Amino acid sequence: MYRGSGQRWRKAAAAGAAGTTLAALGVIAGSASIASAASSDACWATAVNINSCGGMSALVAAAKAEGTINLTADPTTWANYGNIMKDFGAKYRLKVNDFNPDGSSAEELSEINLDKGKSDEPDVVDIGNSFAVEGVAGEPGSFTGPIFSPYKVAEWSELPAAWKNASGYWAFDYSGVMAIGYNASVVKTPPTSFASLLNPEFKNAVGLSNNPTASNAGFSAVYAAALNNGGSLNNIQPGIAFFKKLSSVGNYNPVEAGGAGDAPMADKTVLATLDWTYNQISWKQELQKTGIDWKIVIPAGKPYASYYSMAISAWAPHPAAARLFLEYMYSPTGQNLWLEGGAVPATITAMQKAGTVSKAAESAVPALPGPPEIASVAQESAAQKVVVADWSSAVS
Repeated sequence: MYRGSGQRWRKAAAAGAAGTTLAALGVIAGSASIASAASSDACWATAVNINSCGGMSALVAAAKAEGTINLTADPTTWANYGNIMKDFGAKYRLKVNDFNPDGSSAEELSEINLDKGKSDEPDVVDIGNSFAVEGVAGEPGSFTGPIFSPYKVAEWSELPAAWKNASGYWAFDYSGVMAIGYNASVVKTPPTSFASLLNPEFKNAVGLSNNPTASNAGFSAVYAAALNNGGSLNNIQPGIAFFKKLSSVGNYNPVEAGGAGDAPMADKTVLATLDWTYNQISWKQELQKTGIDWKIVIPAGKPYASYYSMAISAWAPHPAAARLFLEYMYSPTGQNLWLEGGAVPATITAMQKAGTVSKAAESAVPALPGPPEIASVAQESAAQKVVVADWSSAVS
């Protein structure tokens, strides 16, 4: 649950961007040949749960034989992904490729669709919920769904029905709350609300990490603005109107960080940004090294929280490693790693009951002024269509 609230609480067609191998993080490649993994892969490629092909020991053996896992759009600074990838690779002696680490959710779908049959096809994606739905339903004129492979992890029953696809194509994995981060070394009057961002002190200085039409983080900033400007989970239009006003008074800075885990304040004109709590925490730690005092505020009013979803590519080149990664991430070990990064894991309620939550990690999650608003998958999908249609005219 949220610390202090009593309630439970990223990332079109730039596929094929240069990949990053995480050797620098100590990830070790397996030594088994591809041929030795072929027969096992035939089973795990269609496995729908851990028992489909012999259980955890068989899954670990098959993944080690594959020797590699391909991830995408997972910046090392995003929700503790650096440590997650390092720990997973070291534990199972797998080479972890993180292709296009600064990609968006839209790019993740594009990579799956365009790279099928290639060695750099993503095995697993971590994606905004409206994009997860799109990956199952398909996108008219672009691809036919589903482009995911169904798989239900051992902790499947710990996830509420609304937090997962009934057939196993995707499931929520972690969440954050939309927060304002600002450069306290320059800004002398702390912003406390969305309305604060309209003040003259923020002339040309309020930015987003990525475009709301392709990024769940950017989209969620618009959603949060809507909730605090007369809108609702069923009406995101006031959020678009807020950014239109922000642009009209000259405070919105259209510079984008260029990646899901990058801080827009890398452009020195940006003094404030709206993004997830866990990204703000990571930026604060990095910016301290450069002498910038980056502060984080949960704006007054209605906090907005959103989960991301994890899914396996239907053409995963390493199907066993893909399923092992999901088992790892939904286990208490993986869920606590999210928590250590300032994100709230999807199974935290069950973990609290079982006593498996890291109390030290839990203390890193910011307290909220009240229970957060969380959109349903259907509400997110409907709101995303509105943002895609209206965003460019609002801030042009």
